[in-house]
Amino acid sequence: MEKLTLDYPIEIDSQQVLELEMRRPTVGDYLAMDKMSGSDAEKELKLMASLCQQSPDDLMNLDMGDYLKLQEKLKSFSS
Repeated sequence: MEKLTLDYPIEIDSQQVLELEMRRPTVGDYLAMDKMSGSDAEKELKLMASLCQQSPDDLMNLDMGDYLKLQEKLKSFSS
């Protein structure tokens, strides 16, 4: 699990969240994402929510800068 500190904390279940933990994706995660409906952006959000053990609705409240940091972390797992 990799920790990511948020520049702009969000509230999840009435708790302020200052950081998220993201696990490394598996082949199964990518196969599941491929079978999802929705746009590429929606599929990516669902994948990142799963990797962070959060709901997609919770991650929709992220500041765009913090979301970009999640995207970079996801990309770094493939390097």
